[in-house]
Amino acid sequence: MNGPVETWAWLSTDQGAEAIDHAGGDTTPASVAALRKDYTPAQVRVAVEAAKARVKATRKLDPGFAGRMVADVPGVEMASSAIASAHKAWRFRERLGANALIADLCCGIGADTWGMHSQGLRAIGVDLSETRAWMCAHNTGANTVCGDAVMECPTAARAFHLDPARRSIEGRRSLRAEDFEPGPAAWDRLMERLSDGAIKLNPGIDASILPEGELEIISEPGRLTQAVLWVGDLAGSEARRATVLSADGEVCSLAGEAERPEGAEAIGAALGTLDPCLERADLVGVLLDTLGVRLVHPGTGLVTADEAVEHPMVRWYGVIEVMAWSRKCVRAKLRELDAGVIEVRTRGGVVNPDEELRQLRGKGVRDDLTVLVYRLGDRIMAIVAERLSNPNEKKPVRLGDARGEGVL
Repeated sequence: MNGPVETWAWLSTDQGAEAIDHAGGDTTPASVAALRKDYTPAQVRVAVEAAKARVKATRKLDPGFAGRMVADVPGVEMASSAIASAHKAWRFRERLGANALIADLCCGIGADTWGMHSQGLRAIGVDLSETRAWMCAHNTGANTVCGDAVMECPTAARAFHLDPARRSIEGRRSLRAEDFEPGPAAWDRLMERLSDGAIKLNPGIDASILPEGELEIISEPGRLTQAVLWVGDLAGSEARRATVLSADGEVCSLAGEAERPEGAEAIGAALGTLDPCLERADLVGVLLDTLGVRLVHPGTGLVTADEAVEHPMVRWYGVIEVMAWSRKCVRAKLRELDAGVIEVRTRGGVVNPDEELRQLRGKGVRDDLTVLVYRLGDRIMAIVAERLSNPNEKKPVRLGDARGEGVL
């Protein structure tokens, strides 16, 4: 963050609000020069940063929150999205009741505090940064404290939500437990004082290093976003949970015990790609049992069935042909199918999808075709398929002579 808390607090004044509006979200040297005619260099820096943060927040946070907040871009990047913060707050309310007081520790710009308020909870924010504590208070209206998350955790709180910072190594945030601040030792001290709570973590965290509780892996449209370790009365009866949050607020969760199935089956008429939260939570086996579908190969996130089975965590395709990967052969098949714009999906860098999109795109009219290029065992296979908009709608499926070659 650039500038002391006093400069950021200036943004909450009428003059500061005008500076943010004048900065806009797409600043240029000319616009910055214009701002410097009326404001100090320090004020210009925070106004420009706050304007950029608001633009970034419109795609992630509640519009009402984003439109009036004062924050920096890293603060927005680290914040929980509106749908994730509301989802977590819903569990606090369900287990503890409305109006329960929650300590939002390492509260940042206040996104999770906002989520708690939206669900009828009360929250007190605590952050080691004076500026972050001020931002949370300004953005949410909550009482906040500047200080250590454990030492300043309010004794009156019914439960806690902790969002420890992740140390960056070579530009990437670390997944090692010792690189969290506060780290595992502090988590233990916190839980001795307040047994019920949630710890927000990176979805790539090694579950074996965590305290006892329920680990929930959360996926939002397009990507994994966070893991939450629920402890005490907030934990469920199962050790793992995978959750998909849709943009329209719908929630799909699957819970169970961790399991990594090792089976491999031939690709049938329908092929499904799994939401990554299932694999990260080690709940692929639970989904297989729930839907009665089959695993194509361990570690691929691919399942198969004779007929698509609708589920929010599975994206289904009607299989047209399965073949050993060859750009020339796949291109010929796509030409036969009158393909135009296509989709290419892969995993583990088997191919460069951008390059293959350029190479395989045809001149035909069909725009519903996907080429999936995956390593299955010791062979790289290509599956040419059509996207199914409605998994329960039966579509004619043509299977090539290479059906089943995906499992070796």
